[in-house]
Amino acid sequence: MKRVLIGVLLAVSAIAASALASPKVGAIDYAEGAISIGRGGKTISAPNIGDPVLSGDLIRTQGDGMLVIAMDKNTGMGGKITVKPRSSLYINLDAVKGEPRTQIQILTGAIGSKVSKVTGSPTVTVTSSSAVMAVRGTEFEVVVSINANDAGADSQQPTLITCTESKVAVNDGSGEVEVPAGKVLEKRPGEKPRFVPVAVSSVKGYSQKWIADEISAFRADAPRALADYAKRYTDLSAKFAAAYDAFQKSPTPKKWADEDRTGAKINLLDPAVLREKKEIAGYLLNIKKVLFIFERVYYRVDEISDAIAGTAYEKREVKPGQTAGDFISAVKAERDKLAAEVARYHYIEGLFQQRSPDGDAFSSDDDFFASSDGF
Repeated sequence: MKRVLIGVLLAVSAIAASALASPKVGAIDYAEGAISIGRGGKTISAPNIGDPVLSGDLIRTQGDGMLVIAMDKNTGMGGKITVKPRSSLYINLDAVKGEPRTQIQILTGAIGSKVSKVTGSPTVTVTSSSAVMAVRGTEFEVVVSINANDAGADSQQPTLITCTESKVAVNDGSGEVEVPAGKVLEKRPGEKPRFVPVAVSSVKGYSQKWIADEISAFRADAPRALADYAKRYTDLSAKFAAAYDAFQKSPTPKKWADEDRTGAKINLLDPAVLREKKEIAGYLLNIKKVLFIFERVYYRVDEISDAIAGTAYEKREVKPGQTAGDFISAVKAERDKLAAEVARYHYIEGLFQQRSPDGDAFSSDDDFFASSDGF
């Protein structure tokens, strides 16, 4: 499923394009508690009702936070998306054959949605580390677990999908399962998706029980889980640093950022632009292969720190000389630096997209489920 389409040309002569602002996905309809939006290398720490949500935004809620996004007409969908407490996700909007495509990449936590098609043939998909959910109905919820198969190559998290109206199609890379209204589907690492027997009247509340059970399972095997988590984080952090170091040494990202800042006109057929794209594509893909898993591991630190806060597990060693509490503190100390680097990567990725006429030259799901490099 991996591919990078380089040098996509329009069948016209000279084509000029200026750097465009990210399209609007929606607007904040409701907000409470601690919420942040990462955008363009900066963090909006207290977004207000009515503020826009743009394609490429990283949305995070803390334990007391919740955010409701009203879908914009640009998406071709009406309705709302609810980001539940202690969640992190990216939301992106692009077009395929002229039709809007909204993609929500959930890293941690849970989202709920009640949406419906307004115009055209838009699509909405939600991706977790273990499945892709194509929204064919209107009301559903997706939850990812605090646990993960960190010993595996892809660090998959168990995922729960509940549907309360119409239907949701779920694909785990081996086939598609349709989840109709009143049903609950669970996808665990290394297993096929399975329906969970839940009374229709209990579907809406089942996810809370599932989350509590997942936290209990984590605590029951916390020493091993914490050691696996720390090793996975350390390994992926080193791979990310190596990939990012090569990327930042190139002069092209700064050149593109300067062009974006000044509003320079870009000739998409200019041989120099095509050479720059070919160079940057390799750097972006190397980072992306690591980041797809690394971000999920990284953002789980908040969930893990809450799960072990005030318990004896904080003082358990995850490796000689380092306790779980030490490890969590070290990860938090790296947070600002890592956030800035990830934001710059996504910013340059967006500029790459703007230089790709058909808008799919670096599709966000190109390497989903790919593991040929062991990431």
